[in-house]
Amino acid sequence: MTPVRLRILLVGATGVVGRCVWHSLQASHDVISASLDPAQGDHQVQLDLSDADALVTTLKNMGPLDAVISAAGRARFGALADARPASLDASVYGLGLQDKLMGQVNLALAAREVLRPGGSITLTSGTTSTEPVLGGAGLSMVNGALESWVCAAATELPQGWRLNVVSPSLVEGTPAAACAAFPGFEKVSAERIGLAYMRCLFSGITGHVLRV
Repeated sequence: MTPVRLRILLVGATGVVGRCVWHSLQASHDVISASLDPAQGDHQVQLDLSDADALVTTLKNMGPLDAVISAAGRARFGALADARPASLDASVYGLGLQDKLMGQVNLALAAREVLRPGGSITLTSGTTSTEPVLGGAGLSMVNGALESWVCAAATELPQGWRLNVVSPSLVEGTPAAACAAFPGFEKVSAERIGLAYMRCLFSGITGHVLRV
């Protein structure tokens, strides 16, 4: 059976994972591509995950959606030796906590204002939640917390809404500098990444962590 044509917001459409998702959906669905980078002027929407009020306003202006997918969220590597007790803004973990974790949580919460009954929300964590790498303690913390939140929050969603998270490993097309931080990791094809997000959209699952 051919899936119905959906109206989907894809956040992070310019990133490595976001491009995989866009290519898997754009031919069959109405995809609103959103970028976090103001320099990417060819995308329909600009979003700032760190501004919760702006997220709510932007989504309300967008109108009804069948699905929201986030393939976005910034975080940084940092050696544990450099981590010190500090305020969030000054912490080496601050960016990941504010942007990749709470930015995506706030996006999911804001999506409730525009999501049609039976709609879905899909967020993105990362392989460091279960496969640690040197300098990646902050990423492990953020990805693990996001996955736990999704599993718990999915149990409380009304209107048949579904909430899932995809946890990708290294993706084909990842810049060499980023790959260097993941020695020995096998790269995942763009096709497999796209299929994981398709499963979140159409298989009826909720509260799942899909590891790719």
